[in-house]
Amino acid sequence: MAGDYRLLFGDIHNHNAMGYGVGSMARSIDVARTHLDFFAFTGHSSWHDMVPMEGGREGHWTRGFERLRDGWPEVQDLVAGANEDGAFAAFLGFEWHSSHFGDQCVVFPDDGRPLAYPDHIDGLRAFCLDNGALMVPHHLAYPAGNRGVNWDAFDEACTPVVEIFSEHGNSEDDRGPYPFFNHSMGGRQTSNTVQAALDRGLRFGFVASSDSHNAFPGAHGEGLLGVLAADLERASILEAIRARRTYALTGDRMEVDFAVDGAVMGRTIRAGAQVDVAFEVRGRDEMDMVEIVQDGRVVHRAFADVPPLAQGAISDPFQVRLEWGWGPWGDLALDRVCDWEFDISVSDGRLLRAFPCLQSGPFDEDRRHRFTRTGDNGLAVTSYTARRGGYRGLPTQSLILEVAGGPATAFELRLRRPADQTTTTTAAQLAAGSLNLATGPFPKETYQWHRLVPLAASRVAGACRLPVPEGPSHVYLRARQRNGQMAWASPVYLNYGEGEQT
Repeated sequence: MAGDYRLLFGDIHNHNAMGYGVGSMARSIDVARTHLDFFAFTGHSSWHDMVPMEGGREGHWTRGFERLRDGWPEVQDLVAGANEDGAFAAFLGFEWHSSHFGDQCVVFPDDGRPLAYPDHIDGLRAFCLDNGALMVPHHLAYPAGNRGVNWDAFDEACTPVVEIFSEHGNSEDDRGPYPFFNHSMGGRQTSNTVQAALDRGLRFGFVASSDSHNAFPGAHGEGLLGVLAADLERASILEAIRARRTYALTGDRMEVDFAVDGAVMGRTIRAGAQVDVAFEVRGRDEMDMVEIVQDGRVVHRAFADVPPLAQGAISDPFQVRLEWGWGPWGDLALDRVCDWEFDISVSDGRLLRAFPCLQSGPFDEDRRHRFTRTGDNGLAVTSYTARRGGYRGLPTQSLILEVAGGPATAFELRLRRPADQTTTTTAAQLAAGSLNLATGPFPKETYQWHRLVPLAASRVAGACRLPVPEGPSHVYLRARQRNGQMAWASPVYLNYGEGEQT
């Protein structure tokens, strides 16, 4: 299926103080390089049809637009300097607001491009076509006329993908998980959802990005983009996005393969009376379910073969999540930013990969999360947590370890901050249950080794055969882990006429 491509993770919609967010450009770039393969900075640029607000509060937005305009030369230089072919890709971009047409993120293919201030979406589209840029609508499901997407104005020309998920919530439909509630623009409008647009015969791929306003690209739980690209270079990443070889994630970095009659996600194909769907999802936690959705209906479900969590169920490889940061809350007047430093070492096994799950709060210009491999089986971690500023109230950070080993595999955790502690636990113990630890007496911060996740519990693979109705049809994959993290693979489009591929 996706074997010819490299899987990359990134965020192509995020903000900082070059706009009406907080944090420096240097912080955005440093955070992105810490845990992403690529990112695009999309500073707030304009809102041509904004109406005056009570008490002149529109100044919150207009002052942000001025900061981006005045700082644009600096933004251009910093983004250009951050790009490193084969190691990290940084894209220049901006966000254009519109009450009537919905907000759009512009992502340029190269450096040194200008800002643009059109007062109609046709002008923005023409600018993007002239500059070879992407134009990606986001927070789609807000009400039409109140910065929700305007599907009547949709055009594939420079909009191959749409943002199905961000910190605003989930735009797939108006009944699914992650409803809109963070902002004042309203709940999800049925006619503005992704499924409503697909029902209309529109064609696009799925992406997710954080829309973080804290100079924190890739914030866990706020949206992440998976791309199947030839290599880690800007041209290859944009080619993959234009080809719709993309999938949207809420946060956990699931690895998704999905194909219809051998055609990878995003393609348009000619199909006969039936098609064969093949899929494999490798989760970062226990998988709940993989669903195949055709023309708005769930037509197939598959589940993990979850064995009992006991020593005999430990497979090679397995995964373990370490989470830290529960601590004093504001009601006790003890809320604080807590600094963490610790080392993890694995014995009687091999540390294969580590997946940071970093949420954006609390905002701190100077603090950073750092994850450094120490030898073949060790990891040094620097982090920070707080009750305040966590996305949807979550105070913790976490890390997922993928390990080759067995029941005797041991995890030694040497904690230096916020307390001096050393603990050891084995895979056999974590197969039986989680290990909860405290840095001191209540209400000091706590941390947890979650229950071990066997390979069989984190993987769902399967196939199904689907009838093809008369006329155009679309098929996509939706996956959910037991911890609520989700993924959506871009649809494969069947019999959409012009532009079909064999």
